[in-house]
Amino acid sequence: MPRNHSTIIVVDDEEMMRQYLYDVLSRHGYDCKCFEGSLSALAYMASAGSAPNLMLTDISMPGMDGMDLLRTVKTVSPRTPVIMVSGLYELALAIDALKSGASDYLLKPANPRDVIRLVNRYLGPDARNGQEALRAALDRFLRVREGYGRDFEDVREIFEVLGFRRFETLQHSKRVACFAELIGRSLDIPEPRLSPLKLGALLHDIGKIAIPHNVLMKPGALTEAEWTVMRLHPRIGWELMSEFSELTEEADIVYSHHEKHDGRGYPRNLRGEQIPLGARVFAIADALDAITSDRPYRAGRSFPEALAEIQRHSNTQFDPRVVQAFLDIPLAEFEAIRGRYPDSETNT
Repeated sequence: MPRNHSTIIVVDDEEMMRQYLYDVLSRHGYDCKCFEGSLSALAYMASAGSAPNLMLTDISMPGMDGMDLLRTVKTVSPRTPVIMVSGLYELALAIDALKSGASDYLLKPANPRDVIRLVNRYLGPDARNGQEALRAALDRFLRVREGYGRDFEDVREIFEVLGFRRFETLQHSKRVACFAELIGRSLDIPEPRLSPLKLGALLHDIGKIAIPHNVLMKPGALTEAEWTVMRLHPRIGWELMSEFSELTEEADIVYSHHEKHDGRGYPRNLRGEQIPLGARVFAIADALDAITSDRPYRAGRSFPEALAEIQRHSNTQFDPRVVQAFLDIPLAEFEAIRGRYPDSETNT
């Protein structure tokens, strides 16, 4: 395979892992430099004269660990994307890595396809540092947020940064945001609070930016250990958004969007009115879209069927007061939203 002139530094104290990553990356044309420890990697960077295009580093290493290496690299070469590689995934560590500038996370063991797909994400022609771009996109969005109710183009860049580039994923979030707004109006939520409700619905999965790439993109069923990791994304999203003082209500929706009325949800097992109202509204909006959308394993069901299903789970999965507000809305209004934001680009 021809060289692509991109240099990748691999730092791992395990020789077998270093050799594995070297073999995978070299076969795809990358110039791969491997180091057993952080200090030797930093010494190479200091002598090389130019920054590497990408770094993959283990977290748990003797001496200077991967987190300290990350912080040092982001100080001396802030534009170099750093991917953390680890056999363990801990919430506090993931959030710390995210806030320290990590671009992505890869969970060991990682197959060659996952390694290359993730590397290409940062070294491809349209690659950008995910964290920096996400914060910049949110900043720009907040500066013009008063106009976002008119259309959703302002958030397209945020979705691209998150890696949610599939058209139907963006359409799903648009529909859920509009469904939530309809239900909110039926509940007589004041107009100023409808904007946070809509944005919280749009960005409900923002925390997935810190979920290991090979867990998030796994084509098959997740193991129980992988589900444990995946269920951390609401907390991560809340941590990300709570840094913006203007996004307090939205952050609460993101944190609580998988909670259930009877306390069987996650991540905090909140019950009833412990769950923020916006998250209780979102739960019904999301369920409505899920039931009426096509899936690889089944066709979408009708809106009347979805209504009956949601009604069946009133007082267990859903807040009965919010369910009643939902039932008061003519189904034609929800159907019109689905028509406005179809999953197929050819129908727009």
